[in-house]
Amino acid sequence: MTEKRVLSILESMSRVNAASVLTRIPCLWRGLSLGLRRMLLLALIVIGLLGWATWAVVGHSEQAMGRLFGEKGASLIMVVESILRSGLRHEIGVRLQVLLEEMSQSRDVIFAAVTMPDGTILAHSDVSRLGEILRLGKQEISLRDMQALAPTFTPQWAFLELEGQQVFVVYRLFAPGLETRSCHMPLPTIFLGLDARPLELRRLQNLFYIGSLAGASLLVVLLGLAALLLTERARTLRLKQERAEGRVRELQAEVQRKEKLAAVGSLAAGVAHEIRNPLSSIKGYATYFGQLFPEGSENRASAQIMVNEVDRLNRVICDLIGLAKPSDIIRAPLQIESLLKDVAKLIAQQAEAQGVCLKICTGRALPAIMADSQRLHQALLNLCLNALQAMPDGGRLTLGAYAGQGRLWLLVRDSGLGIAPKALSHIFDPYYTTRASGTGLGLALVQKIVDAHNGSLTVRSRVKNDKRPGMTLFCISLPLGENDGSAHSSR
Repeated sequence: MTEKRVLSILESMSRVNAASVLTRIPCLWRGLSLGLRRMLLLALIVIGLLGWATWAVVGHSEQAMGRLFGEKGASLIMVVESILRSGLRHEIGVRLQVLLEEMSQSRDVIFAAVTMPDGTILAHSDVSRLGEILRLGKQEISLRDMQALAPTFTPQWAFLELEGQQVFVVYRLFAPGLETRSCHMPLPTIFLGLDARPLELRRLQNLFYIGSLAGASLLVVLLGLAALLLTERARTLRLKQERAEGRVRELQAEVQRKEKLAAVGSLAAGVAHEIRNPLSSIKGYATYFGQLFPEGSENRASAQIMVNEVDRLNRVICDLIGLAKPSDIIRAPLQIESLLKDVAKLIAQQAEAQGVCLKICTGRALPAIMADSQRLHQALLNLCLNALQAMPDGGRLTLGAYAGQGRLWLLVRDSGLGIAPKALSHIFDPYYTTRASGTGLGLALVQKIVDAHNGSLTVRSRVKNDKRPGMTLFCISLPLGENDGSAHSSR
């Protein structure tokens, strides 16, 4: 494999890794909570502002130090000019050379030179450089370079590599006594090269300070993020624990409910048969004695009342036995629309008599389910009868069904009086009722039928008052997946 091939493979791998990292960043960002995202953005903004402020302060410090060095160089040039102006005119060249040589003896001065506009050296702290061309970088300075520097009588400074060294250069036009006069002849330029190591040292120190501050800020941000992540993790675990505790409480309530049903079952098994036999005898004798009296007589009416009360007690006993014994669910294909229509037909006459508007609402393409049609019919009928009893002055009763998320939902909604919040947690308990004529077994039977179909039953209610009407919604949820297949029995 050639070297170019290896390099191309490595480059493609780096692009893939970078692309994968970039694509994962939005996913990681979306995985954070809203509070964590806000804290991260705030931390980045604070770090940005702190970095900008530090950089501005450092830049201002470097500018101030450069200005200090420039003013120092300008002062030295002014001293040279003052000495030359006070000396003899015919000795100015000799005195300038001596001054430059003496100035270079200073610890901070690297060199001093006076050049013509083309860079030819007229005076230099190194006497061997007289008559040569000033060096800029590794070559002689050109006329274009001199024009780019654009010297004036105002001192200027810059970092340049002059005379083979990186120095802080202060330069200006050099003509003692001609600063305020107009002169059209070419004027020389004086260059003063100062030691740039203090400035470089200050720059390195500033960079170190910036790096230290950036590292400390990054460390603080990382520690803050770690603390936030731990807090988020603790909050998530606490929520999971609360959900688990809520589930445990639900299971405990379910166990208590089943224990109550078991107690009712034991009671029903003991007395149901003992009560039914005497009731059958009482009903038979009441019917016999009723026939002995003429039609429309008071005695015959009293006998019929006895028969009706026996029938009512018999129904209570049947409900009690049905609540106590195991549920035998015989599953068969069931069309939900036909089930709702059958229930609506049974209650239509009573609803019309009470002034209740009856309506059926179903979603599109409801699937057929495997369920016990008689038991579901009984459950829906009990819910509808309860709804009618909650609307003595009329209202609206809605039967609904729709499928979604792998489940079938059956709804019974009324606009009646509503259920008080204190009673909502007890309405499925056996023998709990708020009506004088109720047995308290209807909703318990509905709950048992729904449980036998591996479903769930929920209720929402709003009590009627002067400002808004009441509302009660019972929702039966049946899993579609568990109801598919052939007919079978489940106990």
